[in-house]
Amino acid sequence: MYRLLVLLSFWLFTSSLLAQSLTQRTYEGTINTKIPIILTLTQDGEALFGTVVYKKKGIPITVVGSLTAGNLFLHELMRNGEVTGLYSLEPKGTGWTGTWSAPQRDAKDFTVALKETAKTSVPAKLLPNLTGTYYYAFGKEEGSGELKVVQASPTKITIAVSAVTGGPAYNIATLEKTTLALKSNKAVYENDDFGKCKLLFTFGENTVRVDYLDGAYDCGFGHNASAAGSYVRINARKPEFEEKR
Repeated sequence: MYRLLVLLSFWLFTSSLLAQSLTQRTYEGTINTKIPIILTLTQDGEALFGTVVYKKKGIPITVVGSLTAGNLFLHELMRNGEVTGLYSLEPKGTGWTGTWSAPQRDAKDFTVALKETAKTSVPAKLLPNLTGTYYYAFGKEEGSGELKVVQASPTKITIAVSAVTGGPAYNIATLEKTTLALKSNKAVYENDDFGKCKLLFTFGENTVRVDYLDGAYDCGFGHNASAAGSYVRINARKPEFEEKR
């Protein structure tokens, strides 16, 4: 009976996901007017997943970010979670304009100009197992975050988050081990221990975007510390959780 319920849940999960379609857009343009790039983004709600290709190198780099108040905020992420670039873009016609910078706090901003070259509807991908450790790091002394995930079933995940700001403060944001309902590729965390705290976890292929929902920022984190961010899966092994205090 239990196996039948699990199979039924999986069928409902996959049927719902496969019925969805997402919008994928491709942009071409430059950084600093002389570095040609191709940026491909798939939008899932306000979360964005895709790749950027520097034409001279031709190697896709993972990008994860969000569409916030009409503007794009993206992170370039290496496979080890290292953030190599930050995009802050505002709409211009069918494209975007804004800046790119390295993650270091004293890094110089370079101009970005992009034009849309393609738009298509793509089916939402079935993500068979979200289990693993997801990570990002802005570099030495610049802050990092780690998200542990164990998928117990097609409709349930257990997560824990530990993030820290850069020096000299090193303030901490922590979500202890907790189980969340998973609907398609999304899960919502809610807590009112310190006020209203609500976070949306949107999973992509080996990536996840975490964003606050409904202005509910009161999670009891340290000053300027946050669980929100763009994470990449650095391994798919089942992580160990610290026991709750």
